[in-house]
Amino acid sequence: FAKSNTSAITNSYLFGLIAIVIVVVCGILISYLSVRKRNALTSVLDVLTMFPYIIPGSVLGISFLYAFNGPPFMLGGTVLIIVISLSIRRMPYTIRSSTAIIGQISPSVEEASISLGASQLKTFLRVTIPMMLPGVLSGAILSWITCINELSSSVMLYGGKTSTISVAIYTEVVRNSFGTAAALASILTVSTVISLLIFLKVSKGKVSIV
Repeated sequence: FAKSNTSAITNSYLFGLIAIVIVVVCGILISYLSVRKRNALTSVLDVLTMFPYIIPGSVLGISFLYAFNGPPFMLGGTVLIIVISLSIRRMPYTIRSSTAIIGQISPSVEEASISLGASQLKTFLRVTIPMMLPGVLSGAILSWITCINELSSSVMLYGGKTSTISVAIYTEVVRNSFGTAAALASILTVSTVISLLIFLKVSKGKVSIV
């Protein structure tokens, strides 16, 4: 393996983990607002968060380059722009799974906690989030799988030090280095299979994300 390919493998996992943390935090907050605090604004927010699910990755990548590859940002090829891209593209999975699970939680549970003296914030942190975890984790694992397999936007945004495993596979195929590409693809396949097995374990085989 070339050093660049080793870095690409590390980058894929690192960028994916950072993106998943952002996705989980934002997904929980957005799904909670969409279900528990429903109004015109949260309804619009719910619709907007689904746009990345529809928009092709290449279009999103070009849009990011156009918006953030000039003064004052100059983010092209940086870790930040790739993490932002992954987070935005994969957030719908976690939002949909979180929305589905919170819709099954009776508001009376939260009302009981508040009536016993807990603040609304404490109720959200101690009661609502723990009850949402199965759905959140299911969506987060699906988001993780798609993050490490992402190519369409990453190939537009990566730089010399921010290549991912999917980009490395693509590059090796272009160079006719099929052996290295196959080795990288095997690593990606094993990672995906393990993640899917964890997802099926967490969701108990009941997949109803989108």
